[in-house]
Amino acid sequence: MNTDFEKLLKTKHMFEWLSNEPFEMITSTIEQMYIEQSPTTKMLEFKITSEPEWLTGGRKTEDDSEVILVRTGVSVACDFTLQDNNGVYNLSGIFTWVGTHLDAKPKTRMWMDLDGTLSELGMNGLLADRIYELDNVE
Repeated sequence: MNTDFEKLLKTKHMFEWLSNEPFEMITSTIEQMYIEQSPTTKMLEFKITSEPEWLTGGRKTEDDSEVILVRTGVSVACDFTLQDNNGVYNLSGIFTWVGTHLDAKPKTRMWMDLDGTLSELGMNGLLADRIYELDNVE
């Protein structure tokens, strides 16, 4: 599979809050989303096409000198190519990954919104809602 994560390299350390191997986790999870719809699906290419939009939240320590990260979320535009027994599909969308309870028992979730925009799904859109929504999931 050909991948291009160049636009995420400056914030890779932030992705590592969510996974030790974040870029591999992104491609494998997205591919799995489509395998559930068509078992013969394979991802051929994946490219990040925008700078990431991050939101983070924390809580202060007892002495107020530090902040402990407790939640984060990121949205980023991407293009990817999938193939299954029926053909090859060139797709675009917004990939979102959120994590909560990062200081205790982390929970994460990913979304792939085809043909979405960062204005709808990024830091000025649904990203904050998705972060807090995950807080309420058991």
